[in-house]
Amino acid sequence: MLKFFRFLVLSVFVVLSACSKEDAEQNGLQKISVVAPDGNTRVEYKVEIADTKEKIYNGLMGRTSLSKNSGMLFDIALMPQDVDIALWMKDTLIPLDMIFADENGKIFHIHENAQPNDITPIYPPQRPQMVLEINGGQSAEFGLQIGDTINTDFQKK
Repeated sequence: MLKFFRFLVLSVFVVLSACSKEDAEQNGLQKISVVAPDGNTRVEYKVEIADTKEKIYNGLMGRTSLSKNSGMLFDIALMPQDVDIALWMKDTLIPLDMIFADENGKIFHIHENAQPNDITPIYPPQRPQMVLEINGGQSAEFGLQIGDTINTDFQKK
């Protein structure tokens, strides 16, 4: 029962949706880039940082749009180490790509086109340090790949 409760808490914790311009301006944005192993930048994003439990619990829920080249970066390090990390799309209104990275920003898993309102848990193959949420289909559009790196000061805290 405790494991199920933890799963539910985590699911609510990282429920993700789309963001409006007004919400992004209120929360402040950070510029990040996704860089290929050869050092070439694949794409740059302006993201909201979910770096408090309140921001993580709310994620991008209830928003109706997500501007191109924007998203949210979640600081999963805030979660207790003994809790499994799973995401879902409950109350999410648009498809999203979920990009899972380690403490160095290295991408190890990409879940493309998570469907709106789907409550099926999405488990990465290992515990992430961060999760980048972007518009569904952008991972393929910009050629993001396993082994690329999310460059940001976020992972250097």
